[in-house]
Amino acid sequence: MNEVTNQLYSGLADGFDQSFWLWNVSAGKKMLKNRRGEIKMSVFDLLKQNQSIARNIGETYIEDVQTQVLQQYFMLTFTYTLRNFGQAAKRNAGETPTLQRR
Repeated sequence: MNEVTNQLYSGLADGFDQSFWLWNVSAGKKMLKNRRGEIKMSVFDLLKQNQSIARNIGETYIEDVQTQVLQQYFMLTFTYTLRNFGQAAKRNAGETPTLQRR
């Protein structure tokens, strides 16, 4: 996966008009029997440019705020796919019910 987005902030107070890129990348490899497992490495904010800018508007004020955000981080994930949920139900549907003695 390769995802690139641009964030543009304009019309705000001095120092808040900014433009930056967010680039997220991940690569994975299928493994195990029937390719049921996948290991994936992801990098978020590859360019280390992520920012958080917000504008709060009240009855008597307009406030532009910049806060700390999570910047670049790496994530390693493992996913295992289960595929046989319907198999047991199909087998049991074809069987004759047994009577129980009391």
